[in-house]
Amino acid sequence: MTKKSWWQKHFAREEQQEKIDVVKDLDAIVEYLEEINYDVKSILPELKKLMELEKERKVADSSVTHINLETQASILDKLLEKYEFFQNDADINGLRLKAIANQFLRNAKKHGLTDLVKEKKEDKRWKFFW
Repeated sequence: MTKKSWWQKHFAREEQQEKIDVVKDLDAIVEYLEEINYDVKSILPELKKLMELEKERKVADSSVTHINLETQASILDKLLEKYEFFQNDADINGLRLKAIANQFLRNAKKHGLTDLVKEKKEDKRWKFFW
């Protein structure tokens, strides 16, 4: 065992294993996926309205273009808010899934499945660059 200098002992962060409740996280992911349809159903009509308004704007008389653009701004406000929530939920659940996969690797290593762990760590999907 190598000796650490006094500053390393004093300031080094102790590495702690993340406490992952796999079942709880999987339940949260399932709940999120079950609710995606509601998010999509609220976003799609707004996107379709925006598409129609943009088509109209391209052929509209300049006297009504400002009304069209104000309406588009209103729809975009709604879309940006809904999409932000949607994106945040997707990101959070992606982080949960990555944590679950890391916990799996720790469990597999602990139970002697070193070949499986090595195989998964070489797989680009298990490097979590997504």
